[in-house]
Amino acid sequence: MQINLCCKKSPKLAVFPSDKRLLLMQKLELKDILPLDDFESQRKKFFESHIRYIEKYRKVRLGSSISLVFENRQTLWFRVQEIFRLTKITDPKVMQNELNVYNRLIPEANTLQAAFLLDTQSPPHTINSSIFSLKDFRGDNLRLILNKSIPCDLTTKRPEDLSLGNSLWIRFFLDEEAKMILKDGRTPAKFSLSSNQFLAESHNLPTELRESLWEDLQQ
Repeated sequence: MQINLCCKKSPKLAVFPSDKRLLLMQKLELKDILPLDDFESQRKKFFESHIRYIEKYRKVRLGSSISLVFENRQTLWFRVQEIFRLTKITDPKVMQNELNVYNRLIPEANTLQAAFLLDTQSPPHTINSSIFSLKDFRGDNLRLILNKSIPCDLTTKRPEDLSLGNSLWIRFFLDEEAKMILKDGRTPAKFSLSSNQFLAESHNLPTELRESLWEDLQQ
């Protein structure tokens, strides 16, 4: 697999086909995965590029303790490489099973897929566990605000999943009108989270992030 870290327009990891539409549609395959030694030797470059890409194009903050990280083939490639690095998995069958799990998180047509992350190390006054709890989270708690309010959908709805950890997998379904408004940029776009007495909103989404999310919808 040929790796090219150079990208003139953005800090994206250029490890995928140059055709953007093909990039968006393809699932991750074993041939996309670097051997452990190769990845380890280049990890610093990959990590720095990954963080820059996430911060500029894929991350939305709601206050200081909650964030959404929108996943695509690029972000999931690094995530999977890190899993293989930490677990030392080299068995192709086991690796393929792991890829099958994460490939389900690559956005489908008209869909935005994100990780909902709660920082439990934030100052006590920022997140009050009696006010906001992931186990009480429902799809209509979190909405994308365009010309209308679009609730999220939980990728997993099992009670045991909702009661574990500090993250959830969520997705938003956008119709053609919502997609065009997101692309146009003239109508403000933001995310809003409300639960019991808790309320948090993001800033209006910057142009670079809107364009990146728009790319996710073009399948």
